[in-house]
Amino acid sequence: MTGRAADRDASAVSPRARRALRRFLTNPLALVGTVVLGVVTCCALAPDVVAPHDPEWVAYVGTGDGRLTLAQSRSLPHPPAFGDPFFAPLGTTASGHGVFTELVYGARTALLVGLAAALLSSLVGVPLGLCSGYYGGWVDEAIQRVVDVLYGVPFLPFVIVLVAIRGASTTTVVLAIAATSWLNNCVVVRGTTLSLVRRTYVDAARAAGLPAHRIVARHVLPDVLPVAAVLLVQDAATAILAHATLAYLGLADVTTASWGVLLQQVQATGHVFDAPWWLLPPGLAIASLVAAFYYVGHAVEDVTGAD
Repeated sequence: MTGRAADRDASAVSPRARRALRRFLTNPLALVGTVVLGVVTCCALAPDVVAPHDPEWVAYVGTGDGRLTLAQSRSLPHPPAFGDPFFAPLGTTASGHGVFTELVYGARTALLVGLAAALLSSLVGVPLGLCSGYYGGWVDEAIQRVVDVLYGVPFLPFVIVLVAIRGASTTTVVLAIAATSWLNNCVVVRGTTLSLVRRTYVDAARAAGLPAHRIVARHVLPDVLPVAAVLLVQDAATAILAHATLAYLGLADVTTASWGVLLQQVQATGHVFDAPWWLLPPGLAIASLVAAFYYVGHAVEDVTGAD
């Protein structure tokens, strides 16, 4: 490609990018999702700045001899307090830890699980979907038969077996979620690829003698990437919800701060009905983050579909 042709392509791409960004920024749901993701990201990257206490902080400790009296322990979980006898804007758990502090430190786990599982799903599902759709024949048959078999594997028993083998760690949960969520990526990308390989510019590239990997990289992958981006965002939301569910069931690492563990502790200690300041915040945080990912995903889909 000559320099003049490259300049023409760059001048054509730039207005499209500006129009796409303008449409994204004028979408109210996209802005809401972006703000929520920004807040959660700040909490995940700098929890010690956002949280009022460190994770080891316990209510009442430091106001006396360092030990809780019988009356103090019976007052836990404590409703929100703003300086008397301690500062806990969302109250405390039954063990005296601040709910807001636990919420802030749990944001890192939520984002880590969501993004790690989504990236692993995309790294497996997108290349396999491209190969399946482009090459067809026995390659397509082999990949799709594996997908069919794995679709029949129930998620929860699979996680239980994996936890029994590897232990209830965050890595185990991420691997379990990614091992089942890449299937949808593969199927959707395959369908998109099948429609793209019938285009005239792909036939022209084949006739020009370009190798298959260059055709896929230059003529198929650019049109698949918007679909893959939408799937990535949706997979992140699904992974966050799945991790919270597994943590609530006791199948995640209970020693790591997470929103699902907070909900599991409410249920385990029997304070579901008498400690709403402990029950509602993690549930609302999970719902808000999942909704934010879906809002951004729908906005990306609208923007790329309009192009």
